[in-house]
Amino acid sequence: MEAEKKTLKPEESLQIIEQMIQKAKTNLHDSSFYFLLWGWIILIIVIGQSLLKHFTNYDKPYLLWMLIIFGIIASAIYGIKSGKKSKVMSHFDRLNFLNWMIFLGSYFIILIFMKDFNYKISPIIFILAGNATLMTGFLIKFRPLIIGGFVFWAGVFCQFLLSHQLLEFVFPLVIIFGYLVPGYMLKFQNKKNA
Repeated sequence: MEAEKKTLKPEESLQIIEQMIQKAKTNLHDSSFYFLLWGWIILIIVIGQSLLKHFTNYDKPYLLWMLIIFGIIASAIYGIKSGKKSKVMSHFDRLNFLNWMIFLGSYFIILIFMKDFNYKISPIIFILAGNATLMTGFLIKFRPLIIGGFVFWAGVFCQFLLSHQLLEFVFPLVIIFGYLVPGYMLKFQNKKNA
């Protein structure tokens, strides 16, 4: 006996496509963990570095950036666990994963050659973070992440137009409005839609 092929009505096809898009968006909305993790790690580093510089005699406050290693490990562990829970990786999931792997690869290349940039790599990092955040925002059609990406770009302009002293106040604001605010909004929207 041959199995009958069911022909879908256009409305049914659209409904299936819409369900797939919503599932992909839900998976991407779960990415709030990464925005919050990285937002807090970088904010702690930036503020800690300023505090060490101004209130101690410690001559190597840049070593706080080693905390990024913990972020990489936490991201990898979370990503592996999330990947095991998710049975299917959608096209959107793959695009977003590649988006952030491109960011990470570019970040490591910049770190390797930061001496050639006279250690002034934060504008480049902000451009990369802005691009990746924008791409995620566009993929999931989440305006706060899109705005967050533009905040990183604005941070690049600030780095060229403001004094170093003012940048110590601007950097935390860029992290707060580029990663943390959109990350929390994404998390709360995800809980609301669950």
